[in-house]
Amino acid sequence: MLRRFVLAAGLLALASGPTLAQGCDTRFTLRNSSGATVNEFYFGPSSRSDWGRDRLGENVVPSGRLVNYTPGGRGGNYDFKVVWANGEMAELMRVNICETSEIVATRSGIEAR
Repeated sequence: MLRRFVLAAGLLALASGPTLAQGCDTRFTLRNSSGATVNEFYFGPSSRSDWGRDRLGENVVPSGRLVNYTPGGRGGNYDFKVVWANGEMAELMRVNICETSEIVATRSGIEAR
């Protein structure tokens, strides 16, 4: 009886493992601490070959402000790109979205926290 219980518990742990990994919290905040306005923001799974659409649309993110995002989908590695009002840009590649709650635009680029 004990052997069956241990076997059942082990199988249950194996079955729930991938579900938990895929169901991570993908929400994050874009925080602009750069001293300049962010005009464009792009992100998506690292497996994509293009940046897709500007996630800010017609909006901008002035310095000192933040925007919350819930990408949905699964976890894994994501790439991020910001474009400032002066046309300069920065990219941050292969960030584990399950371990990141904040993408920060700084004076020297962007970083994940």
